[in-house]
Amino acid sequence: MAALLYSFLLAFLAAVASGRNVHASLNLTWGVGAPDGNQREMVFINGQFPGPQLNLTQGDSIEVFVQNNLPVEATVHFHGIEQQGTPWSDGVPGLSQKPIQPGGSFLYQWTATQYGQYWYHGHVAGLVQDGLYGPILIQPSSKEPSPFSSISSNASDQHAMKNAEKNANVIMVSDWSKFTSSQYLQAEQSSNLDIYCVDSILVNGKGSVNCLPQSTLNSLANPNLLRLLQHANQSISDKGCTPMSQGALSEGNFNNTNSAAVPAGLFSGCAVTTGYEEVIEVNPSNGWASLNFVSAASAKAAQISIDNHKLWIYAVDGVYIQPKLVDTFLMYNGERYSAMVKLDQQPAAYTIRVANSLPDQLIAGYATLAYTNSLTTISNINSTAAAINYAGVTTSPNVINLDTTSITPYNVPPPSNSVASTYILNMGRYNANWQWTMNNLSSFALSLESQSPVLFTSSPATAGNTSLTLRTKVNTWVDIILQSNLGPQNPAQPPHPIHKHGNKGYLIGSGNGLFNYSSVAEAQKVIPQSFNITTAAYRDSFTTAAILMEPAWVAFRYQASNPGAWLLHCHIQTHLVGGMAVQVLDGIDAWPHVPANYRYGNGEGPKG
Repeated sequence: MAALLYSFLLAFLAAVASGRNVHASLNLTWGVGAPDGNQREMVFINGQFPGPQLNLTQGDSIEVFVQNNLPVEATVHFHGIEQQGTPWSDGVPGLSQKPIQPGGSFLYQWTATQYGQYWYHGHVAGLVQDGLYGPILIQPSSKEPSPFSSISSNASDQHAMKNAEKNANVIMVSDWSKFTSSQYLQAEQSSNLDIYCVDSILVNGKGSVNCLPQSTLNSLANPNLLRLLQHANQSISDKGCTPMSQGALSEGNFNNTNSAAVPAGLFSGCAVTTGYEEVIEVNPSNGWASLNFVSAASAKAAQISIDNHKLWIYAVDGVYIQPKLVDTFLMYNGERYSAMVKLDQQPAAYTIRVANSLPDQLIAGYATLAYTNSLTTISNINSTAAAINYAGVTTSPNVINLDTTSITPYNVPPPSNSVASTYILNMGRYNANWQWTMNNLSSFALSLESQSPVLFTSSPATAGNTSLTLRTKVNTWVDIILQSNLGPQNPAQPPHPIHKHGNKGYLIGSGNGLFNYSSVAEAQKVIPQSFNITTAAYRDSFTTAAILMEPAWVAFRYQASNPGAWLLHCHIQTHLVGGMAVQVLDGIDAWPHVPANYRYGNGEGPKG
């Protein structure tokens, strides 16, 4: 184990030993746009949506200058970037920095110690829902081993795949509402409802509002859900939304609800629009194309397929895996999946399908994979070519859906078996239908974004609200158990895509029922089949299962090798805004010194 970790560290140090100095500027502005054909106010970054792609090579150092010309406070978080040695550039208000005031600026500085697909996004309130996001692509060091020989033993294919990776097509998938994030939050607070309806699915910021006949929506809905709704004398809305009610198991037992406070057009009132559709053009003479999918979704879980094309999933959350050949895969909020696609079909335009897989709404969006000079060719959009339908359900028993439990990292050592601390977090609603907790003790209120940054403390052993804070010692191994519970407040729970800042971790186990153990080691003696330590997936997203009949849990393990104040939170934006987060103070015995230009300023000027 020690030898593996040592070789992993040597490779890491070699990758970051030298690199370029890269400079980027992001100008945040507020204006009117219509990504899906409906006009609304939204965020633009350098005048575009999504924001410009940051292109780096592993080992580069980057300065990102952010000018906030929004009418509200903002920060920028670099999702999945570990910020080794630069925790003050993580972009979380109240933890690593003060919010950037309207008219203000901030200079983020960090080193690309990793490779792969990442993204940046806002981290004040719900600005992701308003469009504050863009992609980051980090090319691997020439010394980084790649898994392409597992896809093909042919040297020409392998060379083509390396070229495809260098020229990857980044595909940002998101959901979109005609309502701004502040309007959305106001609707939740006024109605005391957990609201989850959107208008469209966007691909690289483009899409349309689709409205299906009620009979079609009913035919696509889960039969068990339909029976439940019929029993409650309710139905799916014309936008495909499941009713926000206890009868539909979508709300808790907080009865002081006011559905009349939900604005017209949010839950129902579908109106078709004709927006733009993203076209990903590929040249079949290249042999292969790399498609890097990023979920910037606020609420929905994307089931993705490409007509007539299989997908070799070769990286997850920016890390190579043992490649998996599939027809479709499910991507939760914040996750990234890189797919290698062989361009061996008849030159044509093929449909990329993105459907919400959650039972809260029937909604889908589309893009096009176009072989060069094929846009005038009849598109292969017949149902026999599709791996999934509008509801994200596979169209045939022969369709292969990615089994995420089988994901195995490539060239990553396994975690240690020596664990210093275990935290069990019980997650669910808290005091209201729209409020959430990660520990069943307290909710991470939006007001904490205005607190003095916890990173600036000189007493990390005692800083922060005790019920909202986890503490670790440097270089120790930590297990976190994420428990989704059932009860009157939670008749059911959706999947919660939990993201940890500052580290990747190993997804070492999952199971149904309550985690009635004090540690993973104790649980392994009773339910060893629920754990996989030696080939655990290595990622920065850990998603709990949807629960209806019984609780469920997942366990991840990480090494606290990066001292700082980090957020652990659900990446469903309404859940995060509703308080589903805790702060993790890693390495309290080796607390970082914050440079003066960050402690007292905006990152510009001498460090002091």
